[in-house]
Amino acid sequence: MSRVIQSNKRYIPYVTWVIRILVGATFIVSGLSKMIDVWGFTYKIEQYLNVWGWDVIRQLVVILAMTISAFEFVVGLTLSVGCYKRVSVWLSMAIMIFMLPLSTYIMFANPVDDCGCFGDFLKISNVATFFKNVAIVIFLVYLLKFNNQTKGLFHEHFQWIVAGLAYVYVMAIGFWGYNVQPLIDFRNYKEGHSILSDWDVEENCRYEFEYERDGVKKCFAVDSLPDSTWTFVDRIAIKEDNERLQENATDIIISNIDGEDVTSTVLSQSGKQILLLIPELNYADISYSYLINEMYDYVVGQGGDMIGIFAIKDKEQIGRWMDISLAKWPMFIAEDTAIKEIARGKISVVYVNDGIIQWKRTLSSIPTDIFSEKEKKGKLEVLYPEGEKQFRNISIAFLLSLVTLWLINTLIFVVKFIFSRKNKKKNVTLQIENKKQNN
Repeated sequence: MSRVIQSNKRYIPYVTWVIRILVGATFIVSGLSKMIDVWGFTYKIEQYLNVWGWDVIRQLVVILAMTISAFEFVVGLTLSVGCYKRVSVWLSMAIMIFMLPLSTYIMFANPVDDCGCFGDFLKISNVATFFKNVAIVIFLVYLLKFNNQTKGLFHEHFQWIVAGLAYVYVMAIGFWGYNVQPLIDFRNYKEGHSILSDWDVEENCRYEFEYERDGVKKCFAVDSLPDSTWTFVDRIAIKEDNERLQENATDIIISNIDGEDVTSTVLSQSGKQILLLIPELNYADISYSYLINEMYDYVVGQGGDMIGIFAIKDKEQIGRWMDISLAKWPMFIAEDTAIKEIARGKISVVYVNDGIIQWKRTLSSIPTDIFSEKEKKGKLEVLYPEGEKQFRNISIAFLLSLVTLWLINTLIFVVKFIFSRKNKKKNVTLQIENKKQNN
């Protein structure tokens, strides 16, 4: 019997490491994917709040989104490498004490299509989310008992550095994603892809928008969209014979102020074009109007054009905003969900060349004097933010820092081990000599 118990104990470190990595990696992916697209996670939180009837100011929601994402990532990393063996498990369990009841509620009430656990990086069903959380809780119960019995990769004196590096890394990604654009684009309309879907030029089609409120879904025409108490679900293209052509909530339909579809007309398939996207007019800063007009003059001077696309729900405010900003560029409207799908930010800019998306970034991240400088060529090209390259560089720097720290940690351990062995040998030699002298 004792041999069986001893044999089982032998496997505890291996099982512990497997569970550490599985649970830790889940939290890492969850926190990182949400922090990469912190705007998307902010929208998801607001979607929950709207369902529950809570009105919270945007700034607090952004802070909450970044805090949750950073917390998940740091806890996941420290858990996966064996740092803070007690604290990391208890903090992980604290996350699940909140998430498991929430996922249970979502599974039965189905207030949203997906929980947003992994942002737009990976969408799983509400049922799958519930069982994932149940499995995590079971694993954490195991770690509560055995995690402290297995050593981690870093000595306790280095643990705070690991946690600090993780926090700095994930926050840097979040701030870039919030102020410029997500470093990795998990959505449609990626750089290098066409701004128009193949079927956007389909003729003889009409469009309807599907919305949901209190579990009831209903379709509306473009000129009779509901108020903000309804949540946008999907856009539906319908042929003249009432056959549904395709359903895709991310494809954009652009209309003029009268509600007429002008998508294939205003989205240029040749030459340079700037799309100025304003999904929520109440958050748009009018002080950027000078930069916008300078950008318009520059693009037109280069033989291109620029259009502004506002959210349909802000139709009454658009004319006033255009007058105050002294806008020279034409204005159109679209569903706010589709605008947010193309690019993130209060006011975002998309540069399209020959119908292909070149880059996307927030207006606030563009230098205010760039279009007023004497040099007139290449202004749009130098604004390419190189998001994936930046993500790769930041991630490599972070991983190299962890590896360097681990090597220092290991070197110190090896040196201490060598000296301890020397001291042990020295003590044994002295004891032998003392015995000889006494004899």
